[in-house]
Formats: sequence, C-alpha cells, structure tokens
Amino acid sequence: MIDRNIGTVERIVRFTLGAIIVAWILSAERFGVLQGASVVIAFALFWNSIFGRCYLWKWLGLSSCGSEDDCSAGGGGDSRA
Repeated sequence: MIDRNIGTVERIVRFTLGAIIVAWILSAERFGVLQGASVVIAFALFWNSIFGRCYLWKWLGLSSCGSEDDCSAGGGGDSRA
C-alpha cells in the first residue's frame, strides 16, 4: 500500500466533487452511459478522499501534501521517493 499523497484540502475538494456528481446522477431523468461512467468517477473520487491516496498521482510522482503533518497519519508524508 502506498503512503498518503493527497493533502487535506484536495481530499475535501475530491469529496465535494464526488457528491456533486452523485447529486447530478440522482437528478437525471434516465440512467445512461454518461451516468454509468460518472458513477465510476464519483466512486474513485470518494475512495481517494476517504483514504488520502491516489494511485495515478503515485505513478506520476505527484503529491499535494503541503506539510509533514498534512499526510503523516497515513504513515509517511511525501511519497515521491
């Protein structure tokens, strides 16, 4: 498992975007391909925001952890090593 690489502010933003997508899906008159793809995106955003990890960012060598305290609860801080 990777260390946290998503900071607190980004986690809040990802959770909020996931909630907006879910609200849009629930307000849609019918469930189509676009809504199905949006469910996957919303799930990924919620998953990232809850656990503070993004495997795409890990693969790209990115981290939004501003300080050591921001991501220290996940076992380590910046995961670019």
